[in-house]
Amino acid sequence: MFYNQDTGNPRFDLARNVAGRIRTNSQLLTPTLSWNNALTALGGGATANVRVPYAFANKYERRTPYTWEYLLNVQRDLGHEFVLEFGYLGSLSRKLESLRAVNETLPGTTSIASRVPYPEFGRIQLVDNGANGAYDSGSVKLTKRFSSGFSLLTSYTYSRSVDDSSGIRVQGFDTLFPQNSYCLKCEWGLSAFDTRHRMATSMLWELPIGKGRKVNVNNGFLNAVVGGWQMGAIWTVQSGFPQTITIGGTDRSGAGGLFDRPNATGVSAYVDNPTPSRWYNPAAFVLQPAGTFGNVGRNTAIGPGIFALDFSAHKEFQMPYSEQHALQFRFEAFNALNHPVWGGPNANTQSGGFGTVTGTAINMRELQLALKYIF
Repeated sequence: MFYNQDTGNPRFDLARNVAGRIRTNSQLLTPTLSWNNALTALGGGATANVRVPYAFANKYERRTPYTWEYLLNVQRDLGHEFVLEFGYLGSLSRKLESLRAVNETLPGTTSIASRVPYPEFGRIQLVDNGANGAYDSGSVKLTKRFSSGFSLLTSYTYSRSVDDSSGIRVQGFDTLFPQNSYCLKCEWGLSAFDTRHRMATSMLWELPIGKGRKVNVNNGFLNAVVGGWQMGAIWTVQSGFPQTITIGGTDRSGAGGLFDRPNATGVSAYVDNPTPSRWYNPAAFVLQPAGTFGNVGRNTAIGPGIFALDFSAHKEFQMPYSEQHALQFRFEAFNALNHPVWGGPNANTQSGGFGTVTGTAINMRELQLALKYIF
């Protein structure tokens, strides 16, 4: 059983209730703010009239979030070098923290100000701790111990993580607040970090060339240059992360929030052979009727997956004056195949770019050279 404090910042946010807040940004290259003019945006009297203040609140009876974790692994030796392992890992989490807006109202078409509980305030941001979560996974792992100049570790995990909220701050493609702050259970869905399938393979190969190895070049200089190299690689393949489909900050429900979701039409949310220019199907969603919440659930769409290969090569040069000192040369290539790993598509159904991908989740190929002195 583990206890986990999400973050202490929401407790300090309460200090901002003393007054309203204002933000004035300075230019990056030619700074325009100084101690002399920092408050000019407030007006001549250096005062601000906050008509409907944004307020921060914490539950006084809140408890620390906690998680029960349980696992079972079974290992089997396959000869002297290989180990096969099957495992199950699960957890239950309670009292998880999340944000909730407690000055919203139920859907309607009349004036919002006439229906909210506290009309003298704007949004009241409550740090709640009533969310729950659950995780289940099964895995298989094959390990080859380092011998004959080669080692291997490959694993596959099938998992499912669900919760009411994945964190106080926005996690992944979650929205900051629920669609309906009075129905946290309506947010039950895939966690923002849910990864249904994940396979990872790492390997290390020591070239059998050089002094004391299978292939001994009959030349001291060549042995020193060609021998002693180690090659490594990490190959990762996994499914995409969940996304919440929204209508882009429009208060269609009339509840006072800006996190409404559309209605589902019953058509598949995905297109055949998805591409960055068209990942989601616009025909799968329509605007919900005014004065109602949409019926699309939280984190019901799955974005692009990950396919990445990292490669490394390194060699140690023994220092002639001491066996305890060595110089290591390293070459590393991240995303060595330069394979594009797409980021999350536009999830705003009211945007002209809905369903399109405009960026990548990881960088394109990066090459790195390094020298390490070991002593």
